[in-house]
Amino acid sequence: MDSEPHFSIVFNIYGGSNQILPNATSATQNYYGGEAEPEESHENKNEEPVLPPEATRLISYINKVEDLRVYLVQIAECTCAVELARVIVNMAEREPKITPEEMVKERFISLFLPLTPLFVSGKSVSNIRARINNAWDRRPRKRL
Repeated sequence: MDSEPHFSIVFNIYGGSNQILPNATSATQNYYGGEAEPEESHENKNEEPVLPPEATRLISYINKVEDLRVYLVQIAECTCAVELARVIVNMAEREPKITPEEMVKERFISLFLPLTPLFVSGKSVSNIRARINNAWDRRPRKRL
C-alpha cells in the first residue's frame, strides 16, 4: 500500500491566462476578480468607487486609474463639443496611447458619448471630430 495521501485538486478556468509549470517544485497564483467581494471591502468607506462600464473602455488608453477618474469628472462636466475636445486634447498630450490619429477616429470618439450627460446638442461624432481638430490646431506648442 501507498503510505502517501493522494489529493485531487480541480481548477475550473474561465477565460484569462494561466501558466502550467510541470517541473516547478512550488508555485503561487493569486486570483482576483469575480462577482463576489470580500465582506471587509464593504466596511471600508474610503475605498474608491468602481468605474462605470462605459468608462472601462477608456482603460486601454489611460495608464493610471487615478488619471482616468480625473478625466471622467472632466468629461462628465462637458456641456458641448468644444469643452469635450479640450479634455480629449489634454488627454492626448499626457497619454502616449492617444495619438493625433487615434483621437479623431469614430471608435475613439464614440467612447465619450455615453459619458457626457450634460450635452444638449452637437453630440455627433463628426461635430466632435471637428472640434477636436480645432482644439489640436490651437493648442499651445511646447518649445524644444
